Order: sequence, then structure tokens, then C-alpha cells
Amino acid sequence: MEPHPSALEGVQSRLRAAVARMTGRSAWVPLFLFVFALAVRLVYAWDLRGNPFFDAPVVDAKTFLDQALAIAAGDLWGGAEAFWQAPGYIYFLASLCWLFPDSYFVAVRVAQAIVGSLSCLLVVRLADRAFGARHLALGAGAAAAAYGGLVQFEAELLAVGLEIFLFLLLLDRIQHALTARNDRSWLVAGLVGGLAAITRPNILLFLALLVPWLVWLRPKWDTTQGAAARLAGLSTTLRPLFLSGFGLMAVVLSVTVRNVVVGGDVVLISANGGINFHIGNNADQARVVAIPPGMAWEKMVTEPVRAGVTLPSQRSAYFYRKGLSYIAAQPGDFAALMASKLYQFWSGPELKRNQDVYYARRHSQLLSWLLWDRGLSFPFGIVGPLAIVGLVLTWRQREPALRLLRLFALSYMASVLLFFVTARYRMPAIPVLLIFAAWTCRQLVVDWRGGRYRSFAVLGGAVAVLTIVLNLPAATVPEDDAQLHFDLGEVYLRKGEYQRSAQHSLAALDLTSGQYNYARHNLAVAYFHLGRHREAVQDGQRAVEENPQRADTRVLLGRAYGAMDQARQAAAQFESALQLMPDSGMAHYYYGRLLYRSGRHQQAITHLAVARAQNPQDFWISYELARCHQHLGQFEEALALFETSRQIEESAEVLNAIGAVHFQRGDLPRARGFFERALGRSPRNLEAGVNLGLVDLEGGRVADAVQQLERMAAMHPQSKLALRTLIAAYEAGGNDAGAARVRRKLSLILNRGVKHQ
Repeated sequence: MEPHPSALEGVQSRLRAAVARMTGRSAWVPLFLFVFALAVRLVYAWDLRGNPFFDAPVVDAKTFLDQALAIAAGDLWGGAEAFWQAPGYIYFLASLCWLFPDSYFVAVRVAQAIVGSLSCLLVVRLADRAFGARHLALGAGAAAAAYGGLVQFEAELLAVGLEIFLFLLLLDRIQHALTARNDRSWLVAGLVGGLAAITRPNILLFLALLVPWLVWLRPKWDTTQGAAARLAGLSTTLRPLFLSGFGLMAVVLSVTVRNVVVGGDVVLISANGGINFHIGNNADQARVVAIPPGMAWEKMVTEPVRAGVTLPSQRSAYFYRKGLSYIAAQPGDFAALMASKLYQFWSGPELKRNQDVYYARRHSQLLSWLLWDRGLSFPFGIVGPLAIVGLVLTWRQREPALRLLRLFALSYMASVLLFFVTARYRMPAIPVLLIFAAWTCRQLVVDWRGGRYRSFAVLGGAVAVLTIVLNLPAATVPEDDAQLHFDLGEVYLRKGEYQRSAQHSLAALDLTSGQYNYARHNLAVAYFHLGRHREAVQDGQRAVEENPQRADTRVLLGRAYGAMDQARQAAAQFESALQLMPDSGMAHYYYGRLLYRSGRHQQAITHLAVARAQNPQDFWISYELARCHQHLGQFEEALALFETSRQIEESAEVLNAIGAVHFQRGDLPRARGFFERALGRSPRNLEAGVNLGLVDLEGGRVADAVQQLERMAAMHPQSKLALRTLIAAYEAGGNDAGAARVRRKLSLILNRGVKHQ
């Protein structure tokens, strides 16, 4: 049935009204802008599926996702320590993982595309209020919709898109409160500010500067006169500050209380501020800021612990003191460093942090149009100069909505300079800078159309000079990025593409003259899975020599030696790993497996039990622990553990194992049932098929046993197990000719040296 026209009109009018509330005017244009922005982001997200990082995030994105998945799984407190990173985005991500447990990689991109598109509408409204120029506002919104950096970051599992939305929403609510002058508006602004702060604490500098700015601004929007009126004016000033401050602290202190209750430490929001301050303020800042995840990073991060400082708040304070000591000891060097960071903030290229922004272009034709560096860094190499000119030339304009944007742009820039500059940290300033860039573009058009060619030339010349100066640096080339190759090697390891992993790990080592220990470890892991065990041992040994404290490299060496049937060397590596990390579940598991295969079942149980305590949901740990108990004749313990494995995954292996225990106990009917269920899941399962034949043989059903075993021998013609059991079945039935025929076949296999079970 066709929907009634009036119903469609009602839906359309409500949609237009919703968009109008976001932009301040009722029109179709903002809706088209939203659809355009969303389409751009969804097309890029579609392209991104070919990027190996799409479903295998690294560094901060992986940390965010791991924490979000833990929260979605029921750990609502988000761990047992004070938050290391601001939790706002983590809980946003967790909600999406909980709602879409099987498709969160897609759901997150779609949700963030919607959030990013709403941000474009907020840009329009902020610009319209600031300048009262509709075309300027729509131009700024359109630029945000197609801004390559925004599109790229909003598709990552990073907080950037949510930060931008909350920052813009905060500015919008403050602009509204300045004109509405009611309590609710200021309270809402404070609540939004709190959400922004627990997502990106940098905003606290802006909020701190907002207080004196509002006090200074008071005469502009309070026209009361006289002594009594002045007292009332003071109340008028303080009341918004109190209400917005209450909303802000209600959100922020909820995180602080959580950190105290759960982590036992007084951390306002997150504990990573100190290390970031030190990274951005030290005598060797260019080198320190470029340290990739690895040995050098771990050494730096654990420096407070080695000095006896353990609590997260104390570790953060330790690094703050280091940064401040540098500033006090070398003020001239610090001033030069700040000048360098100021230039970095306004320069065209997108500076990497963790991942190279330009690498994503390889997997998206759309992004390759929207983001590039070819002498000119597009788009910021153009936007930056335009924004600087706009900020300078609008300095005398007194409109509070405009002043607010200026205060945000400058204070947020200062908050970045206090730490260090990267594309990711610069990005939240971009939407507001686009507004000032749009003003400059409009002014150029106005001057040209108005015949003010001299003004046009001066303005255009300033933009041109800034464009040249700010585009002098060149962006890094992804092919020369050792960390990118390391990350790709890591990701391909997770995906089981070991040859490609080895190639990228080798590239990372080549680019660092062999000085990338984590890449060498990954190379050894790739070689192990490729069956190149000797090379795995060689690179594993070199990795251990470089980093003797890394337990997982020793576990890898133990596995490689075990694969080469060098049990003594394997055991030595596992024992060394356990000395370094006694609670390593991985070391206990693989050492337990080695002991089990060596027939030392009781010792194997000790290690496998520790591994299981740490990983109770791991199928294979419970399964192999059960096999140990089975070999020791401890059938009740074995059955209980096999049942645990079956609850995790009802595989043919565990069904066969349960049947084998019942067979050993003489319960043939129950054993048969489990063997048949195992074959139902995997008809070619050799052990289950042979065991079913043995049940028939034990029960005196020789003909059925022969038929079953012939079937398994046909499926596995090189299997010595199937052939030997079939020989026994023929002999049990007195069929010497059949036994002799199978024996000849087995003899041929043995003579050819075919190694098969």
C-alpha cells in the first residue's frame, strides 16, 4: 500500500525541522550538505575495506578497541586501574561493540560518518552566528564535508571524530547560552564541556580561559545600571559560571571518583598527560616524539617504575617534572622548540602519530583526491594560510560568537603546543579554522567584485606568501616509514599471511639498519609459521640478544626448537621465559604441551593448569590438560575438562576425546554415541572413524568394524593408523587374505618413508 502523501510530507517536514535546528535556518541546503558529507564518508569507509588495518587496528586504535570489547563483555568499570587514556571515546566505542557484536568494524565507521556529518552542520551554524553570512557558513560546512583529513580520521577507531563533534557542540551551546541567558542553557553547555573533557582533556585549557573571558564580556550583554544593578550584574555573571561549572564537574568528577574507587589513585581523567608532556618538551624532542612502539618506548614509559614510582598519578607527575625541569634549565632552547612546534602546527603536511595519514590514500581513490602532498600539501597547505589571514583581519570584530571561535582556535592550538604537534591532535581545530578560511575567501571575492584591487592584491599576496612558507616541508613517504612496515607485519601476522608479514618486517629492519627489535621478533614468528624453523631460531636468538627481558621471544624460540625435535633446548627457553614472567599463561601453555608430548604428564598438568586459570575460555588449554589426565587414568578429571572444552566449542576433536574416555572405561554405547557425533561434525575425522571401528571390533561386530575401517582407509590411503587397525580387524575375523592385502599396502608405505599418521 502506498503511504499517504500527508504522512510523507510530515516526515519530510520533521526532517527539515531537525536539520534547521542544527543550522539555524529552515532550508533544504543544509540537508543536502548533510547527505553530501555522509556520502563522502560512507564511500571512503567502503574503500577502506581493502586496507589491512580496517579490521586489524594497531597502537592506540587497538588499545581503544580492546578496552571497548572488555567493557561490552561486562567489565563496565573499564579495568582495575586509573584510566590511562581519556575514557569518553572508549565507552562510545563499547556501546557500538555491544549493539553490533558481529559487525562492529562496519558499525563504528557508519556511526562515526554520521557524527562527522553532523559536525559539518554545526560548522554552518557556528559560522552563521559568527559572521551572519549564509554563503560563508555553507562554504565552511561544505569544506568540512570534503576535508580529506576529517574524512580519513573519522573512519579510524580513534577519538578524533567524536572530539570534533563534542567541541563544536560545546561552542554551539555556549553561543546559544550567550543569547538565551537562561540557567538550562549554561547547565547544558557545562555538561557538554564535561563530555568533551573526558574525550580530549586538552579542551580544559579553553574552558579555563573561558571563565575570565565571560567575566570580561559581561558588560556587552548586561546593561544594568547603579549599585544595586551592579550587584545584580555580578550575580548575573557568576550564575552562568556556577551552572556551567557544575555541569562540567559532574561529568569530570564521575571519572575521577571511578579512578579513586577502582584504581585506588587520584587521577582527574587519565594518566597519560605526563608522558605526553615529556615527549613534547625535552632537549631531544625530534627524536623522542618519533620513538615507535618497541624497546625504546617501553624503556621510556617504565622509567618512573624503575625509579620506584608506581601509582599512575605519580608516574604522570614524574614526567611533568621532567618536562618542567627541561624548561627551567634551558629556557632559550624551549623557546626555540615552541617556535618550531608553532610552525609545525601551521605547516601543510599531516604529521604522523602511530600511523601515516597518507598511507590510507593507497586504498581509496576518493581520499587520493581529497588529501595529497605534491609540493603543496592539500588541503591544510591552503586552509592554514587562509585561516591565519582570517584570524588576523577579524581581530577587531567584537561579535561574541566570533570572539568565542577565536578563543577556541587559539587556546586549542596552545594546548597542542604544550605537548607536541601531529595531524591527529591538530584535527579538532580544523572545523573552526575552516570558518576563518572561508571568511578570507569571501573577502577576496568581495574585494575583487567591489573593484578594490589593491586590497585584493595585499590580501592575496599575504595568503600566497604564507602558502609558500608553510608548504616548504614535505610529507613523509610511506615506503620509508619503518613503523608502517612494522605495523603491516604485525597485522599480517594476525591475519595469518605470514609471507607478507615477513616481507614487511624485513623492510622495517632494513630501514632501521636492523635496529628494530619488535620487527625482528615478528620476523621470527612469521618464519616459524612458514615452517622455516631454523631461520626462526636465528632471528629469535638475535632478538633475545637485543632484548633479553622479552619473554614472548623466548616462548617463540621454545616452540621453534620443539618443532625441530630439540626438546632440551625448547625446555630451556620456556624455563627462561617463566623466570622473566612467572605468570605468563602462554609460556606455561607451550611448556605444558612440550611436557605432555614428552610423556611427562604430571609435570605438564602443573603448567597447563596455570595457563587454564589465566585463560579459562581457551579451548585447547582445557583440551590438552584433559588429555594429560586421560593418560594418567584420571578419567573423571579428564571428562570434566573435556566437557569444559565442549562448552567452548563442540568440535569433532573434543567429541572424539570424550568418546575415547568412555571407551577406556568400557562404556561402549556411550563411546559409540560420541564417535558418531564427532563424525557427524567431521566425516573425514581419522581418529573418530578409527575409534568407531574399534568399538565395533570390541563389541564383536567384526564385519561392521571392517566396513568402517575400510571406509577410513579409503579416505586416508596413506594413514598407517587406519591400515594397522584394519589389519587387526581382518585378523579378528579370520580373513587372512584381507589382512595380507592390507599388510602389503602398509609395507609399501613404510618402505617409501611416507610420514603420515
